[in-house]
Amino acid sequence: MAAEAASPEGPSLVLHSSWTGIVLTVAGAILLCIFTVLLVLGGALWWIIAVAAVLTAISLGVVCFDLPVASEFTSAGVTRRAPLRHQHLAWSDVRRLTRHRSGLARNRSEQAGGGLVAEIGRRRYALVDRMESAIEFDELRRVLGEHGERLGVDQMARPADGRSPTWMYRRSHWRPGR
Repeated sequence: MAAEAASPEGPSLVLHSSWTGIVLTVAGAILLCIFTVLLVLGGALWWIIAVAAVLTAISLGVVCFDLPVASEFTSAGVTRRAPLRHQHLAWSDVRRLTRHRSGLARNRSEQAGGGLVAEIGRRRYALVDRMESAIEFDELRRVLGEHGERLGVDQMARPADGRSPTWMYRRSHWRPGR
């Protein structure tokens, strides 16, 4: 029941990505930027600098416009929140919800136990990078209502009861009942 709010669309649920995922992704983009600056200052070949600059621009663009910090689920759809962009995905466009496979060495045979992913056509949109708590999963099923079965949420394994909620270590604004 994290951050349930009354809205014209009915109740909503906000799930948050992990601080570890956010910090490591931002740190990687910053390190790539520093590396590119060092290449320029070190007088590297122009084409090496150009390749590093393009990779830096892409990574900074992903961090600013596509890194999901949180996602708000309503009965109408889900809104992905990135640092500089909010993207709304309507349930009518989403084919199904799945999970990321967790772990460093991922393969198809592993059990998917990570964050939620929305599939639209052949594209996969990461919604959050960590699994929600059991209470949040139950609330998600309630918020989705009739869309839940079509999206495959009923076929997902319910998270363990002792799992901490995604709003843990966030400002008190995100705690339920606030």
